[in-house]
Amino acid sequence: MMMMMMKKMRTAARFRSQLWSLKMPSLCHRSFAAISTYKAVIFYMYGVLIPSPVKLATVFEQQNGVPLGTLGKAIRTGGEVNAWKRFMRGEIGAEEFVEAFGRQCSEIAGCPVPIGSFLSDLTSGPMTRPLPVMMEAILCARSRGLKTAVLSNNFLQLNGDPFLPLDHSLFDVIVESCREGLSKPDPRIYHLCLNRLGVSAHEAVFLDDLELNVKAAAQLGMHAIKVGDLAVSVKELEGVLGIPLSGFVPGPGSAPWATKLPMDQLTQYLRKTLHLSDKDPVAVQQLSPSQSNALYHLTTGGRHLLLRKQQKTSRAMETEYRLLKSLSRSGIPVPEIIDLCEDPSVLGAPFLLMEFCLGRMFSDPSLPGLTPGDRRALYQAMQHTLCQIHCLDTRAVGLEDYNEPVDYMGLQVQWWTQQYRDSETLPIPSMERLIQWLPLHLPKHQRTTLIHGSFRLENLVFHPEKPEVVAVMDWGRSRLGDPLTDLTFSCMAHYLPQDNPLLTGISDRGLVQLGIPTVEEVMRQYCSSMGLEEGITEWNFYMAFHLFCLAASHQGESKSTIAGQTGSGRLAEQVADLAWDFATKEGFRIFNAMPRSPHAGTSPLKGQVAE
Repeated sequence: MMMMMMKKMRTAARFRSQLWSLKMPSLCHRSFAAISTYKAVIFYMYGVLIPSPVKLATVFEQQNGVPLGTLGKAIRTGGEVNAWKRFMRGEIGAEEFVEAFGRQCSEIAGCPVPIGSFLSDLTSGPMTRPLPVMMEAILCARSRGLKTAVLSNNFLQLNGDPFLPLDHSLFDVIVESCREGLSKPDPRIYHLCLNRLGVSAHEAVFLDDLELNVKAAAQLGMHAIKVGDLAVSVKELEGVLGIPLSGFVPGPGSAPWATKLPMDQLTQYLRKTLHLSDKDPVAVQQLSPSQSNALYHLTTGGRHLLLRKQQKTSRAMETEYRLLKSLSRSGIPVPEIIDLCEDPSVLGAPFLLMEFCLGRMFSDPSLPGLTPGDRRALYQAMQHTLCQIHCLDTRAVGLEDYNEPVDYMGLQVQWWTQQYRDSETLPIPSMERLIQWLPLHLPKHQRTTLIHGSFRLENLVFHPEKPEVVAVMDWGRSRLGDPLTDLTFSCMAHYLPQDNPLLTGISDRGLVQLGIPTVEEVMRQYCSSMGLEEGITEWNFYMAFHLFCLAASHQGESKSTIAGQTGSGRLAEQVADLAWDFATKEGFRIFNAMPRSPHAGTSPLKGQVAE
């Protein structure tokens, strides 16, 4: 599969955060040709659906003192019987591969090469995170009735399972070299995939990041796209299919796709709750692959519904149900709650049933496909909605006893510190410094308002055409607390690059050209709307805190790698270092704000040069 993967470096794209959702730019800004005759889209996994391992291999060689290009040379030598290709065809297992390929690489490098460590890195950290832009393209393609497939050179892990960190329900067919004994560019494996899809080569589009595999698909008659820049490749696929792939507004014509919900129990529940007739069918479309926070779009009896099933206690769901009921009377845009079901016999866990809000959702903060003016308007609408939440009179809507707002930031620092300690593997110096620093620099003047707890672009539903928020989703972390945590959390992407593996950023995207407000503009808009004449002096503290939380939440992932390596631990360390940078900036701010002694040559009041 990756016979040429060492030819060039690619930047590993972001992993989700923990959740990803539909990114839906307004369709009125694009025009598409009539829908094509293609019936299926076939995706390669590495470099298309998950990050390319090229940069990973280069970093591995650098960190282990291995001459650059060693792994690539080993993959290319020995013909079809070398260890790499036999591993891809499933002819040898992981242990035999580590020994054979390690010996081959060591001979080329002239020094020991710990291939077991590389294999661990290949199946952990960012490599386990599907790339959002392609995942959303798949959602859009399936919504138009297109079949989708994975056709990938792949290998078996130590436990005997293929490495496939994807939601299988997104694909009609999955063909892997290690299962079939065939690998690309062998034309037989392409035909195998086409036959299982039930389409001809001329009815399929194929995407791969290796030229050799792309040419093989084109020779068979498929429309083949070589993937480099993901956004560019998606636009090319849009042109081929004649449909938008970065936007989708669910409607009656949406094609439901495979879900794991028990449909008999769900249908019976809906008919009883909504007073439907026995003839009303129920169609289900899963909007998120997350099992801990699964979202489903239901259509039945002419109604569009949203079902959110979470792995949380009934009490937590009941609290959220009460909150949304109260907020529906406040003017804050939230989904209309229909029911809280706590009966485990229906879906096995509590769930909320709401009216579905038709509109646009975005997960890429750069808002591709929109004009600069539209981007600015959406970001301004986002901040306007946040101010609505923070201005809410909780007593007026019966939420005065929602929870006890006692030392919110102090408790948050304690809780996340414990989370980090519970999942700690190797010591991270920056985390240790932050654990000491954060409690000593808590904001002195914390306001208390209703906070969302996870306020970001992807949790908002915008009007299909207007720059207006029609629903704020995912209130599971809401409480009474410090409103600046919401504001600063909503701006995290401003400080991270687009290829950041933890959270897709926009710091390197040219905000002025895109029309996206800068942090300074966001801060001014918020302070003006909230009447904060003093501004937000402790901004750097909040950014350090959020990044500290992000590092803590991902530290534990290194425990789950196949060989106990610390790919996620290294990632957590990088985030912690960035958090410490913000802490350092805050330290300088505090120092510079201190009154100067006259002996230092300045006035302690005016800052003027002393006579």
